[in-house]
Amino acid sequence: MTWTKEKLISEKTRNREANVGVRDLFNMKPNQSNVRRMHTAVKLNEVVVNKSQEAHLVLLNMPGPPKNREGDENYMEFLEVLMEGLNRVLLVRGGGREVITIYS
Repeated sequence: MTWTKEKLISEKTRNREANVGVRDLFNMKPNQSNVRRMHTAVKLNEVVVNKSQEAHLVLLNMPGPPKNREGDENYMEFLEVLMEGLNRVLLVRGGGREVITIYS
């Protein structure tokens, strides 16, 4: 491969752009709402693990999925943190139309 001045300049530019991407990774700040949700998941997990250590099965109300597609991976991480340390978990998601009667 023969290096010309143009190839050298384009290679340097490409390397600089790649380094900027890496620097951006280190300068990222977490979204405050995501931090709050994760903190809530950790605290809730602590309570559930403490109260349900001997349980064979733990039933949890499944939090609703995010409305935007960008929150999908954070949602899965939230569920993982919520269920960490529990052997068997059944997440139950209602349809939002539950009815309570005097007979139940």
